[in-house]
Amino acid sequence: MYDFKFSDIGEGLHEGKILKWNFKVGDKVKEGDTLVVVETDKVNAELPSPVNGIIVKLGAAEGEIIHVGETVVLIDDGKGGRVGAETKAASPAAEPVSEESAPGVIGEIQVSSEIIGASSESVVKNEVKQARVLATPAARKVARDLGVDIQTVRGSGPSGRVMKADIEKVAIGATTVTTSVPVMPVNVSRQGDVTIVPITKLRKSIVKAMTISKQVIPHTVLMDEVVIDDLVSLRDRAKVSASQKGIKLTYMAFIIKATTLALREFPMFNASFDHIKEEVIIKNYLNIGIAVDTPDGLIVPNIKDADAKSIFTLAKELTEIATLTRERKIQLASLQNTTFTITNFGAMDIAFGTPIINHPEVGILGVGKIGQKPVVRDGALVIAHVLPLSIAVDHRIIDGADAGRFLIRVKELLGNPDLMLLG
Repeated sequence: MYDFKFSDIGEGLHEGKILKWNFKVGDKVKEGDTLVVVETDKVNAELPSPVNGIIVKLGAAEGEIIHVGETVVLIDDGKGGRVGAETKAASPAAEPVSEESAPGVIGEIQVSSEIIGASSESVVKNEVKQARVLATPAARKVARDLGVDIQTVRGSGPSGRVMKADIEKVAIGATTVTTSVPVMPVNVSRQGDVTIVPITKLRKSIVKAMTISKQVIPHTVLMDEVVIDDLVSLRDRAKVSASQKGIKLTYMAFIIKATTLALREFPMFNASFDHIKEEVIIKNYLNIGIAVDTPDGLIVPNIKDADAKSIFTLAKELTEIATLTRERKIQLASLQNTTFTITNFGAMDIAFGTPIINHPEVGILGVGKIGQKPVVRDGALVIAHVLPLSIAVDHRIIDGADAGRFLIRVKELLGNPDLMLLG
């Protein structure tokens, strides 16, 4: 009997909602068949069958929540017993646990949502592990959600136990935690003619990400405009060739190219800041995230190694990932390891905005709508195409002057596209 567990399929994903079963009890399945579609905070994941066999039991019904470590499906593979990498968890399926209800497992048993890795992970026997801290499963879950290394947190509970409040304080920059601060409850009136709308898992993920970003990162934003008449002319000329190749050539492809060139010159912008260890992790690869507006909320897929790709290739991949994202078919790998993000509020007919940094990145470029307006050129008033830009940076490690220099370089490349192509 093969006990197929719900593995940790990505960073910070500890549960999912069963959207659709493709098989029922008694059906025969082959290895690789898509058993079920699961909605997570970020993607709709298709889980393939790991073996050939007959379905004996479904772990959860459509619409129900399944946690990492819980059984997705039992499959009779004719071998008897439980086999497979997913069964390496020592503990049963994880259940929601409060800090008050789990004193007996503190520092002893790690909940399944933390020890079950992706199916591609290998298990190293006799591995020497770091001593575990005293913490409840509830605190460990908060640490995962906030991206905090629980090993670095000083606990304020009995015997140094790490509590949820300790994790939350570290997430907003405190390095020493001695007391907890109660969170004030929100009293929202539900009287009268109201409609209650539960938010989706994706919206919950957005709420969490935006809250962390604004709580942790001191944003500073610079705005300016660049005349792009030469870029408009270049794009108009290249559109015919791009169309013949089946490529929709948008200005965003040029903006991505200019951004990658600027990031190579200013590597501090292509980084993450670990405020716990007080280290800046500069990424030597450029995965440019593009904020995509979907019916369910904002999702940020990325173009891998964007600096190594031509403008035509960037335009092609941009269309592909945007389509997959809106259809909620984007793969989790396309959402991971973003190094710098671009958001286009110009698509909403907006000129300027103050973008929110995609934590733990240190910067984000906002792009406004392109419009024609009077500008002074060589002492004369002329009508030109103007592109508004906004750069938000983490002011803890990037000064305003550096942000200004970065934005100036992006403007220079977009205003003189020949330099961008030669670069």
